[in-house]
Order: sequence, then structure tokens, then C-alpha cells
Amino acid sequence: MPSDRFYAALPVITDFSAVTRAESYAPLPGDWHVALCDVRDSTAAVQAGQYKNVNSLGAAAITAVLNAAGDTDIPFSFEGDGCVLCVPPRLLEDTRAALAKTQQVARESFGLDLRIATVPATRIREAGHAIRVARYRVSEHYVQAVFAGGGMACADSLIKDPATAPQYVIEPGTVEPRGSHEGFECRWQDIPSRHGETVSLMVRALDPDAGRAAARYREVIARVREIYGSDDACHPISVPELAMTLGGRGLGNEVGIRAAGRGALGKWLALMRTRWFVLLGAVLMKLGIRAGETDWGRYKETLVRNSDVRKFVDIYRQILAGTAAQREALGAWLEERYARGELVYGLHVTDRAHMTCLVFNYAGRHLHFVDGADGGLFLAAKAFKARAARLVKN
Repeated sequence: MPSDRFYAALPVITDFSAVTRAESYAPLPGDWHVALCDVRDSTAAVQAGQYKNVNSLGAAAITAVLNAAGDTDIPFSFEGDGCVLCVPPRLLEDTRAALAKTQQVARESFGLDLRIATVPATRIREAGHAIRVARYRVSEHYVQAVFAGGGMACADSLIKDPATAPQYVIEPGTVEPRGSHEGFECRWQDIPSRHGETVSLMVRALDPDAGRAAARYREVIARVREIYGSDDACHPISVPELAMTLGGRGLGNEVGIRAAGRGALGKWLALMRTRWFVLLGAVLMKLGIRAGETDWGRYKETLVRNSDVRKFVDIYRQILAGTAAQREALGAWLEERYARGELVYGLHVTDRAHMTCLVFNYAGRHLHFVDGADGGLFLAAKAFKARAARLVKN
């Protein structure tokens, strides 16, 4: 089988708890590369109210690399303040160019410094870590990549360690920016939690034995379900709460990314064009019109099903809608397990979710990255790292 076909040929799992089982995964081919990006000094950006810009850049990088990949299926994950992807050798140069294009957009449109890098899979193996990949079916139209083995965390360390970063980080001017962000959309207002709270959660099991760590993750997944209910009951996006925006500020992320470098007039024209499509979409959805293969009357339902709200990339992450009582119950259970040294966790609470979209066609091939508003996964990660640091000190 050609290396390019590795990801597309993997079997698809349909039960999320199967992400804890070793047999669900296959090793990433040795000639592939890991591509990563994250916003430098994202703490200051989030504190300055730029969390939507930070979110958008991770989604924009995924969009650009998927556009470069064309018909080749590649695994990826949205990480809140960045993203990770795996690409075969044939796509390496196009991937680096697409990341450089997103880095340029980050600087020109939002004044943010996007760190971009690629790391050979062989380097991660040499460091003693593995990248194992699985495919989990979220919906009819969305199959999500899942990663285990510690390799993604290793790659992240390599690009942030001053001793190794120069080997992998792509500095501005070293790669010619090239690529397209066609398909990137950010047209929805923040979505209020129908239960009062939107929680961003991340958990890592601490047992060095892979089998016992997997059992711990299954326990966490089961406890979340026990406290919050079914996937539908705790889903952070609900059809009645979905509302599009016409405001220049609300559409600024999409315009800033897709019209970068066009000057003030070009961005204004892009904003007017985007507003027209927002209005058109709202009318089509309101009237329930079917146009070609797209059933606009059911678009919002499909959007909810195609939402990226739960994932596993060496760490379990989920965005949840629930009550304060549910969050307190989950927090108490997690804190007890943390005190025993069984796991480390981070949790962020707000009252709404933020959504960034990747739309290749409206009939079904559209994907929606969801995060807690006001910092979501990024601030959950900060809490996670603080707890991990206390464990080391103790």
C-alpha cells in the first residue's frame, strides 16, 4: 500500500471508548512528518480578548493544509491555540508553504506570532515515543483522527525546547508562503449553553502501564457520561441556540484570514460579500429550501453532528454543556483522583461556546471546531499544567 494511503485505509471505530484500546491504532509510517502550529505568547493574546483570533488561526492552518492535500486524506486535530497534522513526504513542501501562509496572515491581520514547524516521524521514534493513529466516526460526514503513544507531546516539546527548536521551526522568510484558506468560515455568534455552563475539560492518566492508563481513561469517559448524560444531552451546540452574525467584529476573523493582504478596500469588499452569503444562508435555512444536494432546512442539524467537541490526542479533551452542579460533581471526582496521583486535569468554565468552521461543501462535507468561549481549551491547559507542576514538586 502506498504511504500516502495510510490514513485513508485505516478501519473506522464507531464507539469513542475504543480510543482507549491499543488494537484501534496503527503506527504512523516512518517517512511521514508531523506539522504543528501554535500562537506564541497566547496568554497575553487571550488576556487581551483575542481568543477568537487565536482559535481561528489553528482552524485556518488546518484549512490551508487540507486544501494543499487535495484528495489525500491526512489526520489532524484542532488544539484550541493551534493544531497538529500528519502528512506524507509528498505533501511536506506544500504543507510548509501553507503553514507559512497562515503565519503571514496571523501577523498581518491580527498582530500575532504563529509558531509553525514540521518534525519527521523518525525523529520522534528516535526520542523513544510513538505516534499511533486511529479513525473515529463522529457522524456520517466526519471521521476524526485520534492519536496515542506520546509522539504528539514529544513533537510539541521538540519545537519549544531552545536546544532543538531551530531544527524544526519555520521562521518567517525561510519558506515562501503559498496556499489557500478557501473553506474557512466564522459566521456564527457564540452559542449560549442551554444548561448554563460550557466546560472545557482535559484529562491525562498518569499510570505508566498502558493497559492501566487505558482503563483509567475508560473510567473518566464513563464518569463524564454518568454525570452529564448522553452525548446529545451534554453537547455544547444545540439547534435553537444557533444564530449567524452580520457584525463586522463577528465576521472579522473570516475576513482577516481570507482577505489578508488585500488592503482596507479589499477587506471591506470581502466583508460585504460575506454578509451577503450570511443573509442568503439565513434565508435558505429559514425557508427550509433544498438546493441541489444541500438540504438547508436540515443544515443546522448536520452542523451539530459534524461538530468537533471530543477528542483524544495523548490527552482526553471534551467541551461539555451542563449545570454548575454537574461541573462541581465532576470536579470533585477529578480532584479526588488527582490527589491519589491517578490523573491530572484542567477545566475551564464559561457560559457559551465559540465555533469556527471548515466548509468544503454545504451538502455534508463541513466541519465545525468548537471551544469554550473566553479561552476554553487554552485556559484549561493552563490549569492542567499548573496541577502537573504541583505533582512534580510533591
